[in-house]
Amino acid sequence: EALRWLDFMTNAGLRVWQVLPLVIPDSHGSPYQSESAFAMDPRLLPVNPADVDDADVEAFCASNPWLDYFALFRVLKRQHANRPWTDWPVAHRERDADALAAVQRHEEAEIRKIRRQQFTLSRAWSRIHRHARDRGIFLFGDIPIFVAHDSAETWAQPDNFLLDADGNPTYVTGVPPDYFSATGQRWGNPHYRWDRMQADGFRWWHDRMQHQFNLFDIVRIDHFRGLAAVWMIESQCETAIEGFWEDTPGDALLASLQRR
Repeated sequence: EALRWLDFMTNAGLRVWQVLPLVIPDSHGSPYQSESAFAMDPRLLPVNPADVDDADVEAFCASNPWLDYFALFRVLKRQHANRPWTDWPVAHRERDADALAAVQRHEEAEIRKIRRQQFTLSRAWSRIHRHARDRGIFLFGDIPIFVAHDSAETWAQPDNFLLDADGNPTYVTGVPPDYFSATGQRWGNPHYRWDRMQADGFRWWHDRMQHQFNLFDIVRIDHFRGLAAVWMIESQCETAIEGFWEDTPGDALLASLQRR
């Protein structure tokens, strides 16, 4: 269907196809609160995918290190009845090496299936991307500026986020009251620890944007305004009325991405 759509676009003289994030949507169908900033939604898998070569899958995994912790996150979510990672037993919540090694042994088949799914999705999208390029069409991607709290990223890399000792956000995202809402919008994503991200040269952002540019020709960062300043809401606040603006190192981030 996607290939036929691109052929239709060519005949109609259209040159840009903008899509929503390809990530796994939340229970409400929103791709802006995904359990992964990298993994594609398995429901986008081709109906009759071609055979998968194990060597290709291994090469894909080696070049996509996020896949290791994402696969573990997925199997642990299933083991714990889909509860948020902050409600898991301490050994799993805090990524105890022995506990995770045991999960990898017991869930080897499921982990292998998740890896193959992501490889198959990537290969299918690459075919679409090539089809678009051959017809002079640009693919225009979209990513949320923030990631969901109950996500593989916050579980695997908690030091990148403003979390307390139990893994819960100390401040959450949103926007203040405006013409559209008297109480503002409380989104609930954890805020980044921008100081730490800047200290390692924004490595996580580089990996994230590189991944996006493997999928798309143009990338939109949703709520780009957050690269100037973000609205900080204390996590216990039920609305976004009480909060404050805090500057972010967006200039430094964008300069480092531009150099890359």
